[in-house]
Amino acid sequence: MANLPQDKSAAKTEKSVNLEITKENMSPSLTKNSHLGEIAIEASQIISRLEQVAEGVKLSDSAFGQPTVFLGLDQKRSDEIIQTIEGLLSVDEDGETICPPTLDDVSKLVVVSHSLGAYCGGLDRHLLQKLSTRFTTDATRWLSQMFGFLDSAAFYHDDQLEGLVRVTRMMLHYKYPRYLEDGALSFSSVPPTIYSSVASPLGVVQHLCRQLGLPLACVRPVPVNTHFGSQHTIDVASLQRMLTEDVNAGRTPLIVIADAGTPVTGHVDNLSRIQELCKTYDVWLHIRGHSLAALTLPVNQHNGHIPPVADSFTLSLGSWLGITGLPMVTLYRLWDNKDSNSNQARNRQVGTSRESTLPLIAGLSTDHQGRKIVSLPLWAALQALGKEGVHSRIRDAFLSSERLWAAVDVYRHVRLLSQKPGGESGLYTVSELISKPVNIPIVFETTATCVVFQFIPEVKENETLLRIPPYYDKLNSWLGQILQLDAPQVPINICELENIGVVLRYSPFENSNTQQPSAEDIQSFVQCLEQQLIILRATVQQKETFTKLVEVSPVLKLVELPEWA
Repeated sequence: MANLPQDKSAAKTEKSVNLEITKENMSPSLTKNSHLGEIAIEASQIISRLEQVAEGVKLSDSAFGQPTVFLGLDQKRSDEIIQTIEGLLSVDEDGETICPPTLDDVSKLVVVSHSLGAYCGGLDRHLLQKLSTRFTTDATRWLSQMFGFLDSAAFYHDDQLEGLVRVTRMMLHYKYPRYLEDGALSFSSVPPTIYSSVASPLGVVQHLCRQLGLPLACVRPVPVNTHFGSQHTIDVASLQRMLTEDVNAGRTPLIVIADAGTPVTGHVDNLSRIQELCKTYDVWLHIRGHSLAALTLPVNQHNGHIPPVADSFTLSLGSWLGITGLPMVTLYRLWDNKDSNSNQARNRQVGTSRESTLPLIAGLSTDHQGRKIVSLPLWAALQALGKEGVHSRIRDAFLSSERLWAAVDVYRHVRLLSQKPGGESGLYTVSELISKPVNIPIVFETTATCVVFQFIPEVKENETLLRIPPYYDKLNSWLGQILQLDAPQVPINICELENIGVVLRYSPFENSNTQQPSAEDIQSFVQCLEQQLIILRATVQQKETFTKLVEVSPVLKLVELPEWA
C-alpha cells in the first residue's frame, strides 16, 4: 500500500505527458481552431485514462452500485461523468476487473475522429455537405481502387446487414417498377425469390425479410455440395436448376447471396460460375465474407480493367484491420456501366436512365444532407495506414492462417475443416500471390481466412468420419478451454457445427489486436497443442480400459455425467 501514492503520481505524470504529446502532434491549423483542438485533446485524455485501466491502474470503484433510477436534481461536472464511465468500463457488476482493448495510434485517431464528426454535425449545412462529400468521395475512390471495383459506388453503414438490405430493396425497385407506388401489391402475383446457402445463418435472411416486409417463403435455401467440392459451399448445379424452375413457375429471381469465406469454416463458393448464372438470369449477385480481403493482395491485378467479382459486396474493414469504430462498406456497381447497348446510350443522351436512380430510391446513395459523417473515421484511418499499411495488415492475417494450418496439419488425430491455404494442390503461398500475376478465382481458392480443427477418434483406412461422437465434443471443448488459458497468444474460439460437432477456430480477421501471432507464438501454441493431444489420447485409451472393467464387474455401473469427459 505504501507504493500506491507513487503509482498515482506516476499515472498523473504519464497523463500529462500524453497530453503534451497530443498538443505537439497537432497541426498549427488545428491548434488555431480552439474548438477542434479542445475536442481532440479531451478525446486523447479520455483514451489515456482508459489505457491506464488496461495497464492495471486502479480507478474509481464500480459505478454499477450507483443508483440511476431517477435523474438527479444537481448538475454533475464533466470529469465526474467521465469518471463514472471509466468505472463502468473497468469493473463489471460482480466487481471483476475488465480489461479494455488496447488501441494503437490509428485506433486512437479513429476514436478522436468520431468526436470531431459529432462536432461537425453542428456546422452550417452547406459546409457540412461539402465536408461529407469530400470524405465520402475520397474514401470511395481509395477503396474501389484497392479492391479492384473501379466502376462502383459505396454505401457506409454501421449495421452489418444494412448494405445487403438496401441492395435487395434496390432490386425490388428494379424488378417491380410499380414497387414505389404499390408496395407489396406489385409482386403479389409474381413473388420475388432470394437465394442463400442452406449452410448460411438463418438470421441473415430472416433479418432481410423482416426489414423489407417480405415473407420467408421468398427465401430459397440452396443445397451445398455433397459429392464434389467443399461440403460447405453452394451446389451450383442445384442453384441453376432452382433458377430455371422459378422462372418457369412465374417467380422473379431477385438476388443470390454467396460467400467468399463461409461464416465458420471460411470456404469460398464457386463465384465465377455463380456469376455466370446471375448474368444469364438477370439476378443480382451479392458477396460477403472475410476472403474478400484477399482482393487487396495481388499487386498487379489493378493495372488494367478487370471485371468485378460480383454486383456488390460488403467489406468489414474494422474487423480486418483490427481497428474499432470503422463503418461497414458495401461497394455496388453503377447501373450505367453494366453494358453499353444502344438503348442505354439513347437514355443517357435524352436524360437520366431509370436504373441510375435506383440506388437513390433504395437509400444506397450517401445522404450528404444528414448531420452525421459516417465515412470520416474510415477516411482518417486509411490515410494514417496508407495503401502499404492496409496491405501489410491483411497480408499478415493471411500469413498467420497459412502458418498455423501447416503446423497443425501434421497431427494424425486432428481434422482440419477450413479451406486449405494454397488450394487443394498447395501450389500458391501468400507471398507468391502478392508477387505473381494471378486471376481472382485463384486468389480466393488459395487463401485461408481461418483455421478450424478438431480432435477426432482413430479412423480406419477406408472409413469416412462425418460427425464426431458426443464424447469427443466434450474432449474438444476441454481442449479449447486449455488452449485459451495456456496459449492465449493464438486466440481461438470454441464453435459447434451441426453435422461436424465441436470445433476450435482461429480467425485473424476477427482479432481485435492489430498484431498477428508471430512464428514463435504459433510454435509455442502448437507445442501446447501437442502436449494436450498426448493427454487426450491417453484419456481415451484409459476410458476404454475402464469401461471394459466396469462391464465385467458385478458391482459397478457406468454413469455418464453431462459436461464431463
